[in-house]
Amino acid sequence: MATNNTASPFVHLRVHSAYSLLEGALTVAKLSELATSHAMPALALTDRNNLFGALEFSETLSKAGIQP
Repeated sequence: MATNNTASPFVHLRVHSAYSLLEGALTVAKLSELATSHAMPALALTDRNNLFGALEFSETLSKAGIQP
């Protein structure tokens, strides 16, 4: 069996931002900064009970070269 030595990138698929009241504390800008510093190719925003941060998240991550 062949082995693949390339590492698969890690992507968080459950992230709450400051828009998720009582569950998240990080701003969208900080999430983008952290994802960039950890070389994440994508990031998911899963705020609870609202979509207030969706547009900001999409625009900010797209500008940083990260797939929202």
